[in-house]
Amino acid sequence: MLSMAGSSVDKYGKDQTGKITYNFDTYGFREGNDYNTRPSVVFFGCSHVAGIGVKANERFTNYFDDSWNFGLFGAYTEEELLVNYNSFKKKYDDHKLCKIVFCWKSTDIDQLKSFITSIGDYENIYHTVPVNFKLDKYKLMRNLENIDYDISGTHYGPRSHLKFSKLLWHFLK
Repeated sequence: MLSMAGSSVDKYGKDQTGKITYNFDTYGFREGNDYNTRPSVVFFGCSHVAGIGVKANERFTNYFDDSWNFGLFGAYTEEELLVNYNSFKKKYDDHKLCKIVFCWKSTDIDQLKSFITSIGDYENIYHTVPVNFKLDKYKLMRNLENIDYDISGTHYGPRSHLKFSKLLWHFLK
């Protein structure tokens, strides 16, 4: 993502329509993070989190006040979510004061369990997963199935983002 730092493009990842402008901040994440304020919720995840194919203001993360979005686009590994999370923890000493949400894309339950347990069972950490399973002491929520699709026809559309934000809001209470 760092390669996109400070740039704007109208085609990215699976969205090749040219109908949405993707603006990237100085760290290479999609616009919207206010690094001058402490976030209330921080999201780590895939292109659903980044909001591929929807306008920046339609992403589910934008329905949370003072949230930061570290969603990744394109080809990456789940390990990169952990790298981003560890970088976030090092930079922000008060990271335990905000809620942390990981939105995983892997459907490999053993791999998911490994990632989730490597983070720890801190009170402020939540996980959304694409498959059903339980893991004692960890807060897990099943990802939402698409209600509608984005402009490229491959990811959550605006209605799916809105519905997912409502489900997440209840999950984070």
